[in-house]
Amino acid sequence: MSHVPSSPPSPSPREPAVNLPASVVWLIVALALIQGARSLLSDYDDYILMSWFAFVPARLSLWLAPDRLDEMVSAVATSTAGQELAGRLQLVRILLADGGPRLWTLLSYGLLHGSWVHLITNVVWLAAFGSPVARRLGSGRFLTLMGLSTIGGALLHWFSRELDVLPLVGASAAVSGATAAAIRFVFAPGLRFGSLSDDAVVRAIPAEPMGELWRNSRALLFIVVWFATNILFGAGLVPIFGEETSIAWEAHIGGFLTGLLLFPLLDRGALRR
Repeated sequence: MSHVPSSPPSPSPREPAVNLPASVVWLIVALALIQGARSLLSDYDDYILMSWFAFVPARLSLWLAPDRLDEMVSAVATSTAGQELAGRLQLVRILLADGGPRLWTLLSYGLLHGSWVHLITNVVWLAAFGSPVARRLGSGRFLTLMGLSTIGGALLHWFSRELDVLPLVGASAAVSGATAAAIRFVFAPGLRFGSLSDDAVVRAIPAEPMGELWRNSRALLFIVVWFATNILFGAGLVPIFGEETSIAWEAHIGGFLTGLLLFPLLDRGALRR
């Protein structure tokens, strides 16, 4: 005798094609659209856009101490020569033309990238480490952490290169901040990385207090490797494939420290006692 089910079986749930938090997806889309729009500009117009939204350490330094202009020009002349010197002084003239600090560039530089390779590298790290942080904090607090890490990266970059006229761009400081925040909970004992795609699991993971974090061997190893890699690439000791610009490792470290220290202020998840 055949049996007719009273109701059709419910279809098994399907995994989404892109299993990333909405805030991470929209941030990636925004960064890609900005980079795409810049590719449509002329070199001159893109240069002007950079002068308005990239962070220039010397601009902030001269706003705080205008009498250091001669010192800055002397530093430029000492570090360059020939035709390159003329180009660098032209850069100084354009970037410092109005004499204002353009304080918004402490944040806006994070929306620009030097190349598609630069952008894709940041997007990969953002997807990997920003996603669990976004799931744990929620969109608002996650974006707040990213913004504060961007500012923290710019300030450490300025502190270490206060008379530099080269523009700073890239979301690397923000991504570094998200990476540091993730370290506070993704290396919990017994945690499988595959479970980090579940919002409830991510929020239930006890966060490591700063004192306990240094006793977590996996977290400590990751931190050491992260710092060593950034310093090696930033100092030019290891070549970077496809990139002609230098790595602003000070900005990365500034963003990392900001995310590491401010994460507890924004976190609403479990805390390891």
